Amino acid sequence: MKALPFLFILLLALPPLARGEEQYAIRRAVEAGQLKPLNEILTRIQSSHPGKVLDVDLERDINGNRIYEITILKNDGQRAKLLVDAVSGSELRHASTAANPRINMAKALRNLLARHPGNVLELELKQAADQRMIYEVQVILLDGRLREFVIDANSGELIDGNGHRQEVLKNLKPLPDILERLPARYRGVIHEVELEYDQYGRYFYEVEVRLADGRVFELDIDAISGKVLNGEEVER
Repeated sequence: MKALPFLFILLLALPPLARGEEQYAIRRAVEAGQLKPLNEILTRIQSSHPGKVLDVDLERDINGNRIYEITILKNDGQRAKLLVDAVSGSELRHASTAANPRINMAKALRNLLARHPGNVLELELKQAADQRMIYEVQVILLDGRLREFVIDANSGELIDGNGHRQEVLKNLKPLPDILERLPARYRGVIHEVELEYDQYGRYFYEVEVRLADGRVFELDIDAISGKVLNGEEVER
C-alpha cells in the first residue's frame, strides 16, 4: 500500500503511458519498488535545475531501460529537457547534449543547399540507431520534388538516406500484421497510420483508430515487436 501514493502521482504525470498497454507492468514495477519515486526524483532535479516542471514522460531508451523525460522551464526562461534513470534516479546526459555536433546547423544546411538547391521543409538534429548524431533534412527541390537528406553532424558528410536505416527497416513487422493483431480494446476503424522514429532510433507506427462507441485513440506501436507502447484517447 505504501507504493500507491507514488502510483497515483505517476498516472497523473504520465497519462498516455498509463492508459496504454504498459499500465499493468508499470503498476507492478511501482508496487515492487523497482522504480524510483517520482516526487523524490523531481525534488533532486529541481535542486540542481531550478525552475517549473512542465512535463514528465516515462519512456524506454534504445536498450529498453526505463527513463523519465522531464521538461523544465528554467528561471531564466529557457526550457531544458532532462533524462533520468527511473530505477537509480541518476540524471543521464541527453542525446542532443551528450555529443555536441561539430558542424553547426547553418553550415550543414548551406553546404547541402549548394548541392541540392531548394527550400527546407523540416530539419531536426537526431541520434541515429548507430549512435551517430545526424541532421535529418526534408527539402522541396526547385523542380518540386520532396527529398530527405541525412547529414553526419560531426563530419558534415551526406549519408545515404536509406542506408543508415536499412538494417532496422528490414526487421520491421509488416503493417497489415500489426493492424490485424491490435488488442481487442482498440478494434475499430483505422483513420491514419504514420511510420515514425524517435531520438533513440526506435521505429514505431502512429495509428489513429475510432472505436465503435465513437471514442478516438492515438496509438504508438513498436514497428518491430508490434507491441502497443502508448494508447491515448483524444477528443474529436
